[in-house]
Amino acid sequence: MTGLQSRQLALGIDGGGTKTVATLAVVTDAENFHVVGRGTAGASNLNAVGLDAAAVELQRAVELAFQSAGAEPHTVSVFCMGMAGAGRSAEQHAWTEWAVEKRFAEEVVVVTDAETVLAAGTPAGTGVALIAGTGSLAFGKGADGTQTRAGGWGYLLGDEGSGYQLAIAAIKAILRAVDGRGPETVLQSRFLKALNLNAPEELIGFLYQDPGDRGRIARLSGLVFEAAMDEDAVARSIVDQGAQELSELVLAVAQRLHFKADAYALALTGGILLHQRDYRVSLLERLAEQQLAPATIECVEDPSLGAVRIAVRLLG
Repeated sequence: MTGLQSRQLALGIDGGGTKTVATLAVVTDAENFHVVGRGTAGASNLNAVGLDAAAVELQRAVELAFQSAGAEPHTVSVFCMGMAGAGRSAEQHAWTEWAVEKRFAEEVVVVTDAETVLAAGTPAGTGVALIAGTGSLAFGKGADGTQTRAGGWGYLLGDEGSGYQLAIAAIKAILRAVDGRGPETVLQSRFLKALNLNAPEELIGFLYQDPGDRGRIARLSGLVFEAAMDEDAVARSIVDQGAQELSELVLAVAQRLHFKADAYALALTGGILLHQRDYRVSLLERLAEQQLAPATIECVEDPSLGAVRIAVRLLG
C-alpha cells in the first residue's frame, strides 16, 4: 500500500486460546482509525501453549496483517496486545519484552483479552465485558478507572458457563444415567454418534487422549444446546445452570463497581455467547431478575478492534 510507511500506524492483537487475530490500522485522529490489514493465526495463550509456540503464532498473525495491507512488516507507532493468560504482571512483562525485542512498535502495551473486548464493545471503554467460549471471564472498568474481574480461574477451578464446562457437565450426566444415578438423556446417543463411539465407557478415552485440547471438548457444547432446544430435561438443566453461572460473573463485577440497573454497558464475546441467541437471552433475563440489566448490549465479533482502539487512545 503506497504511503503506508509514512502514516501513523497502530497494531492491535486479540490473542486467545484458539486463534490470534492481528489488525493493522492507519490512525486518522485522536479517536479514530481505518483498518488496512488483518491476519489470523493459531493459539497464543502462553499458559496453554507456552511462550515460544505462542510467539510464533503471534508473529505470523502480524506478518499476515501487513501482507493483506500490501506492505512489508515494519515498526509501527503503537502496538496493543490483548492476550489471554496475561492477567499477571509476569506474563505482561514477558510479552512486552518480546515485542520490544522484535521492534514491532515504538510503544508497546499489553492488556488482557477482556480489556480489548470492553474497549471494542462499549462507547467509553467502561462497563462490563463477558467472555464465554472455551472458558469464561467477566471484566469491568468504572468511569474512575477502577478495574475488577470475576471468573477466569481456568478449567479445573472455574470457567463456569463456558463451552468446556457445559460439555463436561453433559458427559457427567451421561455417565450418571449409565449408573442409574440420574435420568436418561438424549445426550448419550448424540455424543456417541458425534464422536463415532460405540459405548458410553469410551467417553473416558476421548476425554483423556488429549486433555490439553480443551477446545475439542468445548465444541461438544453445541450438542447440549441442540438437545435443550429439543426439550431434553437434562440438557435444559445444564444450559440453565450455565446461564445462571454467567449472570453471577456479571453481577459480581457490576456490584463491585457500584453499577446500577440500566446504567452500564455490557459487551459480550466468545463462541457460545455470539452464536447461541437463547443462551444470551437467558443470561439477560437473569440479570433483569436481579435488578441489574445493562443499558446497552454489544456482541463483539472482533476484539482486536478494541486493541487498536486502546492503541489509538495511547497515541492521542
